[in-house]
Amino acid sequence: MTDRRSEPTESSEAAQHEAIILWWMPLLALLAPLVFAAWKGVSADDDALREAVLAFLWPGVGFYLGALGVLWAGWKIELE
Repeated sequence: MTDRRSEPTESSEAAQHEAIILWWMPLLALLAPLVFAAWKGVSADDDALREAVLAFLWPGVGFYLGALGVLWAGWKIELE
């Protein structure tokens, strides 16, 4: 007679090997800060590169973290 509690199940094995975050999520989340930084750089009167870099750093980091959080949460709770 075997103890069923000691046997691994398929669902527990799948949960152990599930990625914390999918590879494409950080790439997709990077779109918002890149678009915002490009827009700020193009619309700047002078020193466009400086404006684009500053916009990418702030609020771009906030956009990135927010978008990454939304993507991750949606994936974890399996919204369809």
